[in-house]
Amino acid sequence: MADVDELKKLLGMRKEPEKKEEKKPEPKLTTPEESPPATGEEIDVEALSKIVQRMRAKYAPREEKKGEEIKRIIEAAPAVEIARGRPEELSLAPEKGVRTVGKVYRSLSPVINVFLKPFSKTMGESLGKDLVASGSRYTAEQWLALSLTSAFMVFIVMVLLAMGMIAGNVLSPALSVLLVIGAPVLVFFILLMIPGMKARSIAAQIEKDLPFALRHMSIEIRAGVGIYKSMESISKSDYGMLSQGFRNVLLQIEKGVPTEEALTKWAASTRSEALKRVVAHIVRAIRTGGNLSEVMITIADDVAFEKRMKIADFAEKLNLIGLFLMMGAIVMPVLIGILTAIGSSPSISSQVAMFSVFTPEMLSLFYFLIAPAFILMFLFFIKSTDPGT
Repeated sequence: MADVDELKKLLGMRKEPEKKEEKKPEPKLTTPEESPPATGEEIDVEALSKIVQRMRAKYAPREEKKGEEIKRIIEAAPAVEIARGRPEELSLAPEKGVRTVGKVYRSLSPVINVFLKPFSKTMGESLGKDLVASGSRYTAEQWLALSLTSAFMVFIVMVLLAMGMIAGNVLSPALSVLLVIGAPVLVFFILLMIPGMKARSIAAQIEKDLPFALRHMSIEIRAGVGIYKSMESISKSDYGMLSQGFRNVLLQIEKGVPTEEALTKWAASTRSEALKRVVAHIVRAIRTGGNLSEVMITIADDVAFEKRMKIADFAEKLNLIGLFLMMGAIVMPVLIGILTAIGSSPSISSQVAMFSVFTPEMLSLFYFLIAPAFILMFLFFIKSTDPGT
């Protein structure tokens, strides 16, 4: 047996006893009462608290006096009223025409404010959204004051013009009243339509470039570029109003506004439903993550398809609108002129009562008021429904 053991030693076959790892003792958490005394100099807490109390008693009255003095200075200062968006500020506008209308408003404000308040209650909210979407610097109340004052100025001009026409036997009193009332109303509603038309035009420009910008962002995101860098790339590219919108968003982000909030505010300030969907997906991707590249490609295809359908619908409407415009702008004036020439004959107008209506005054009113208003109405309608190409 001893020989076997000796042989194992020679061959190195004996197993060495396993070393057990010694477990390090876990640190024991101690409370302040159980903590061992600190080595070195000990801090006298009681003496330290006495020093703090002495300093507080010495300097606290001085700080209170300073605070009371600052408060008195603030209360004594005159209150500065910053008027934002008031109609009176129209006289300070950079545009010369708006300044002129603003000065007229200041002189006629008691009369115009009678109509301004009910209009502000009924259409102020929708008009305000259109003004924001159109990028206008004016508020809804200012724009209403501008429209009402312009209509009132046209009213005064039409009154003077009608009086001259009546004195010269050019227009009858009934047609003069129609001219005096119709022209200011037409001017007022045209001015009210301008912000909405501009907002729709901006939305159409955004949706026109949106599919290309989405594919641009999708390619960059697939390449590993972040959302912020992809938005910065779009802002530096030539995508018109879309690039300008992304520049404004990046400017807000640099000022400290969260990315989600800046994007959401921008989308809410436009009339583009496609942009709102895109921003909703971007915000969701920022918050929860997801394959934003494929989502952008899908939305780009949807927006492009909707654009093609809108253009096809507009082309069909334009055929019918062109027919009515031809009737109102070409056929009707010629027909009214022929009927007026027939009605000017005493023998015919005395026998047929219908022709007595077509007088030279009626012809002048139709040529100078009704026909231009009809043409302008159709042009505004075409412009407002144009989806852009």
